[in-house]
Amino acid sequence: MLEAIRLVRDATTGLKDAETEHGPVISDNEAKALVIGLGIGTTPGALIAHGINTTVVEIDPVVHKMALDFFNLSKNHTAYIEDATVFVKNQIVEMATEVQARNAAAKDSSKEDMVLGKYDYIVHDVFTGGAEPVDLFTETFIRSLSYLLKPDGVIAINYATDVFLPSASYVYTTVLSVFPNCRLFRDTDPAESNASSATSDFTNTVLFCRKAKNPFVFRDPIKSDYLGSSIRQAWLKPKYEVSLEPFVGNRNGNGWELDFSKVLTKDRVFELKKWHAASAARHWELMRTVMPDIVWERW
Repeated sequence: MLEAIRLVRDATTGLKDAETEHGPVISDNEAKALVIGLGIGTTPGALIAHGINTTVVEIDPVVHKMALDFFNLSKNHTAYIEDATVFVKNQIVEMATEVQARNAAAKDSSKEDMVLGKYDYIVHDVFTGGAEPVDLFTETFIRSLSYLLKPDGVIAINYATDVFLPSASYVYTTVLSVFPNCRLFRDTDPAESNASSATSDFTNTVLFCRKAKNPFVFRDPIKSDYLGSSIRQAWLKPKYEVSLEPFVGNRNGNGWELDFSKVLTKDRVFELKKWHAASAARHWELMRTVMPDIVWERW
């Protein structure tokens, strides 16, 4: 579902013909993407395959090596094996230095500023099994990502969670405090979820957000978007949209009525940490329905 970041379109411009509907706002070979969190490399691999200039940030060198050696991740990308908070800080400093240099060299009175951004797409995908790295969900980090995103850019934030736990509300509220223009999707049909009771519903969710204020839609995929994959054909375009209001509050003409006590500052990350154990337990309860216990015990 994260690959659907390429399908985002401004809903206010309209789709006048097939070329407009299927053609990208920015061509893939001109786009730049930042992917934070590698895993086996499925999403960055797809972006690379579409010709997008892709930068990957992964803290674990073994994860990067495994993706290259065993999961066919293309070497045609820029990799930073480091803490994403350090990478993002360095990128902002580098971008500010470049802007200052251009402004100093400009012969006219026009000035650039940090709003210009650097990336067309940012993918935030750091799920680790129920105990996500909390520093990557703080308001400070999410706002830093907004500085790196171009004005028309899109960010997709993956968050696997039990939607009945309070942690989901904290994460979504924090993201919306920076990016008010978001839509939330889950990868399982809530009517067919594992939560036959009303006490547990662990699922993968993705927040797609635009820096621009205009509402957005997802264009229909075409054959080339699928990269020859039947799985992509079935799941590329987000299907199951979820209302954000139960998690973050009502939306009115002036925006979201957020509870800012739920914004994850560095002093409040304990609100996320304290639900790690419950989230991890519910995740592994779900995973044990996917494969037999003996597989996980040996793993």
